[in-house]
Amino acid sequence: MATERPERPDAEHHEIDFDLVEYLVIAVPDLASVGDIAEAIRRLVRTDRMRILDLVAVVISADGAHVAVEPEAVAGMAVLRDVKGEVGGLLSEDDIAMACGDLPAGTAAVILVAEDRWADILAGAARKSGGRIVGGERIPRYRIEATFNATRRHGRPGRSAGEST
Repeated sequence: MATERPERPDAEHHEIDFDLVEYLVIAVPDLASVGDIAEAIRRLVRTDRMRILDLVAVVISADGAHVAVEPEAVAGMAVLRDVKGEVGGLLSEDDIAMACGDLPAGTAAVILVAEDRWADILAGAARKSGGRIVGGERIPRYRIEATFNATRRHGRPGRSAGEST
């Protein structure tokens, strides 16, 4: 188990590395379920692994329409009130609608725009080498599970014999 880094409440005092910004959509059954998520976000910020750039909660109605809810209005997100960040203004209504596109009716989500501070060292090394981090993507769980299951049954899938990585 990884050792948790010490809390650094003044850690937000550096420029945002725009190469390390991503958004996450965390689906939940309802907004009453976000307490553990908010606590995890708080810990990630306090330990300098993440900086919050924007954060919104959404509720998906029975007809599939979404309603944005500010974090301050969600009881389960109260632990974030003392967390420093640059919350607000990055997510447009179109961004929120797109993020909600695949969420089932009658559910909710937290949409988070964050700087992945844990990758600072990697980004610095890339720049020092004349490069930069230019992309990344979450791989859907079902694809990873299928690949790992196929690997266990048949060896390494997706590569021909002699093909290098």
